[in-house]
Amino acid sequence: MALLMDPAEVPQGRGAERGGLMDPAEVPQLQWADPVSSSPRVYGRKQWRAVCKVLGNDNLLAEILVRLPPNPSSLPRASVVCKRWLGILSDPEFLKRFRKHHRKPPLLGFFEGYANRFAPVMDSPDRITASCFSMPKSSTPYSDHREYMGCRHGLAVLVNKQDRKTFVWDPLTGRQHSVDFPPGLDDAFTGNFCMWRAAVLCADAEDGHVHGDCFLSPFKLVLLCCGGYNTQAFCSVYDSVSGVWGGVFSTAVSRIISLLRPSILVGNALCWLISGGDILVFDLECQSLDVIEKPAFYYVTDGCFQILRMEGGGLGLAVLLDLTIQLWERKSNSDGVVGWVLLKKTIPLEGMFPRRMNSVRIVGYDEDTNVIVLTSMTGNFTLQLDSMQLKHIVKRNNICYDPFYPYTNFYTAGNTSLFTLYK
Repeated sequence: MALLMDPAEVPQGRGAERGGLMDPAEVPQLQWADPVSSSPRVYGRKQWRAVCKVLGNDNLLAEILVRLPPNPSSLPRASVVCKRWLGILSDPEFLKRFRKHHRKPPLLGFFEGYANRFAPVMDSPDRITASCFSMPKSSTPYSDHREYMGCRHGLAVLVNKQDRKTFVWDPLTGRQHSVDFPPGLDDAFTGNFCMWRAAVLCADAEDGHVHGDCFLSPFKLVLLCCGGYNTQAFCSVYDSVSGVWGGVFSTAVSRIISLLRPSILVGNALCWLISGGDILVFDLECQSLDVIEKPAFYYVTDGCFQILRMEGGGLGLAVLLDLTIQLWERKSNSDGVVGWVLLKKTIPLEGMFPRRMNSVRIVGYDEDTNVIVLTSMTGNFTLQLDSMQLKHIVKRNNICYDPFYPYTNFYTAGNTSLFTLYK
C-alpha cells in the first residue's frame, strides 16, 4: 500500500516523536508512493487536502490499514511509520477486525517432527523461523518426553506418555494448557504398549469467529490410542468449557495408526491414516468412531498415502505410485451409496523437480491450503494440488521421513510485542 504524503513536506527529525509520518529513508521496508506523482503539485491542493483529511481520521485510517495483506511483515512494518499508526495497529480490536477481514490465515510453514524445528515457506521479509516462536515450557527441561502431534487453528498439541498428560500450546506466545489423560483410557492401558495420537481444534461458536489467537477460546482435544496388540482403537474428547473428558469410543482396526501422519479435519470429522491406507474417522457431531477402507489394494508404504480435504469439503485420498499421484474422492452414486471414485486428474511428478528423482514420498499436508509436502534426495518440496506450483523449502542431500506439520496463523495474533521486531 502506498503512503500518500509528500516526503518533502515531512519536517526532518520529528516524524516519530510528534506522531507525524516518518521520512521514507527511515523506513526502507515500506513501499512508498512516488514522491512526484503523490505530491500536491500533481494532485492539486484540494485533492491533497482531502487525502490528508482521510489519513488524519483514525476510523478512516483503520479502514485502510485493515486491508493490508495478512503477511507477517505487513503490520509490524506499518507500525514504524509513527506512534499513531502503532497505536491503531496494536489495538486488540483492530487485530480482531484484521483477522475477520482476511478470514483465512496464511500458511507460515511446517514443524519438522518436533516443536523446535520449523521449515518456513514464505520468502523474506515474511520468512518466519523457529527462533520466532516461544517454546513450550517443560517441568523437566533436560528430559522432556512430549511428542509433537500437530497444529490446527493456531494451536499445537503435544503428548507426554510417561506423565500421562497432553498439552495445548500457542507457538506465538508460549502459553499452554495442560490436560491429564482421561481415566478411562489411562487406566486401561497403564503399563501396556499403546500408540497415542492427539488432535486439537478451536470450538469457538461465536458468529464470525476467525481462527487465529484462539488460545483463550474454547477448544476440543481428541486423544486417540491403538491398543490390544493394535486390534482396537479408542478415543475420547476433552471439552475445555466443562473441563472434563467425555466417554470412550472404540472400534476394531487391522493395523496401527500411522505415526507419520497427523489428523485431517474433514467437515465435522477427524481422520487418521491407518498403516496400509485405511482411514480411521471420528465424527465429532455424531460421536462415532469408524474405519473406511482404502479404495483399492495397493502394495505401497504409508509414505505413499495422504488423506485430503477435497474442494467441496469431502474426504479424499492421494496415492503416490512411482512418480504419479492418483486422486480419489468419496462420493455418492445414483443409488445414494457412498464409495471411492478415482478422479480423472492425476499429477505426474516426472520433470517437475530440478533434477531427476528416483524416490519421492509424501510427508505432510495442509488441509486449509491443499498443499502437500514431498521428500526427496535433495530435500523437501511443497506442491499446491490446485495450481501445481512446486517450491523447494528445505535443502539437504538425503531423504528425510520426518512428518511435516502445517502451521497457519496471523503472525501478530494476540502478541503486540511482535511489532517490536521491526522497530
